[in-house]
Amino acid sequence: MKNLSLLICLFVGYVSQAQIQISQANMPSINDTIRYSVSTNTTVNFTQTGANYNWNYSTLNRTSQDLYRFQALSSTPYSTLAFTGMPFGAIGYKIADSVGTGQIAFKNIYNFYEKKSTGWSAVGTGFTISALPFPAGGVYKDKDEIYSFPLNYNDQDSTTFEVTTPLGNVLFQLGTFKQKGYRINTVEGWGTITTPYGSNISCLKIKSRIVETDSVKITTPATNIGFQANRVEYRWLSTTEKIPVLEVTGTTNNGTFTPNTIRYRDTYKAVSGSPLLPRVKFTADKYSGKTTKDTFTFNNLSSPNIGLSYQWTITPSLGVRYVSGTSSTSKSPKLVFDSAGIYTVKLQATNLAGSKDSTATNMITISKDNVQSIYASSKSNLNVYPIPSQGILYFNQAEFINLECRIFDLNGKLIQTSIIDHNLSINIKNLAAGNYTVIVNYLNQAFYTQISKS
Repeated sequence: MKNLSLLICLFVGYVSQAQIQISQANMPSINDTIRYSVSTNTTVNFTQTGANYNWNYSTLNRTSQDLYRFQALSSTPYSTLAFTGMPFGAIGYKIADSVGTGQIAFKNIYNFYEKKSTGWSAVGTGFTISALPFPAGGVYKDKDEIYSFPLNYNDQDSTTFEVTTPLGNVLFQLGTFKQKGYRINTVEGWGTITTPYGSNISCLKIKSRIVETDSVKITTPATNIGFQANRVEYRWLSTTEKIPVLEVTGTTNNGTFTPNTIRYRDTYKAVSGSPLLPRVKFTADKYSGKTTKDTFTFNNLSSPNIGLSYQWTITPSLGVRYVSGTSSTSKSPKLVFDSAGIYTVKLQATNLAGSKDSTATNMITISKDNVQSIYASSKSNLNVYPIPSQGILYFNQAEFINLECRIFDLNGKLIQTSIIDHNLSINIKNLAAGNYTVIVNYLNQAFYTQISKS
């Protein structure tokens, strides 16, 4: 009996240290919101690895926190990508508010991902450049397969990728931004990891070497600028977290890895900082109105009320006018909205101690004067009837006359494309009986619903 007990204990100990496997179920989904912390401990050794390894990064500091917010394509400024080949069900993530300066600064930057049983892939990009305040998006010509599932220790794979994003929209293009390269992945370790978030979390360690060439091509004046974006990424993946327990990005020179970005999964923690940093707060005199008719005043309640400079950002920016002598840098600006839609407002305040910002998502709703606004309801609540339908499908929104309607089956395959006629209807008699997703693009937003055909 004693020998049997010893064998059981040894077996349990072995299982507790067994390698894990990463699959589709361990990736984020639409509407997941997951917190992480940023560290600046760049002297830590992140290259150590092996089998049944215990990585101890409990001393990582915490300089700031943020959230991974994974969104449906229709909830981002780049919903029109649904009509240019973006995979159905793509997951969007805003990676940065702004990168660069001047007329070619990139703002409101998103990456889009596809989650399948075979892997997790980057499938699209989206951003706005300063010179042209139009949302620009690109769909990968060659997807970047970030992970191939299932992931196991000692797995190796490589993939090429390519995506070209227009700088502008269908009416005017300044040029293109192209990203092309290849990725080599190696699952180089397994074991447990300890960070300030938690101890002895079972994980796999993945090393990715990315060789990438980015190029900006400007039509007028003719300019073509290319630059390398090579990097090395280390990620520790677990079956309990939807994002890496730890992720580090950097460069390698003569065999020495230098980290540039360090993020780890975390819960909310108060991050210490200067008590002199701005405290940002704002309201508006109203939160809904009509195009061109109503003037909105933003009330800046930030403190301290001396020594501050301000930067307001309205998303989307098209059709936004500052009036009464105010601008995006005014303390309390006045605005008129010329386009119907839902607008997000961000205020950044800066003083000698640094900058802080606050964002009010979907703060302002604007509808056309004397026209029922389709933005009064959720984008996913496209109003159609009758349900189920036998032949003719009708729409309730007068704005949709002459717009293109696309119908997909539940596997994401495009089945039918139709133009909504003056009766606000389309003919679906040729559809087989079943359930479908109907998508209509209007003012850079995708509105959708599911229908049944009998």
